[in-house]
Amino acid sequence: MPPIKGDLGQPRRKVFYKVGHKAVLIDLGALYPRVAHHSGRYHPKGLQVDKVVTGVLTGWHLSEWGHWYGRVTYTVAAGVWEEQVTHWVPAWVLRPVKDTHG
Repeated sequence: MPPIKGDLGQPRRKVFYKVGHKAVLIDLGALYPRVAHHSGRYHPKGLQVDKVVTGVLTGWHLSEWGHWYGRVTYTVAAGVWEEQVTHWVPAWVLRPVKDTHG
């Protein structure tokens, strides 16, 4: 199969990479930013999106404008309720989990 050609006949780079299952830290505060000067009140059963959680990265995908997004699965809590979600998040909110056994 011939290589895929981009603009001006140049080869395009691959846009999707599977990575197995890699542990990552997801900054939910950056992923779900708050409105400036918000005057809401704390609710103990509200979504807990102002923290960093551990998730599982399974792939990278390039956007049409050259930004990388990771496909991650992580848990969002709200009081005692929790739900696992999987979706694409910008690379800049992800960090690798450091190996403490090395």
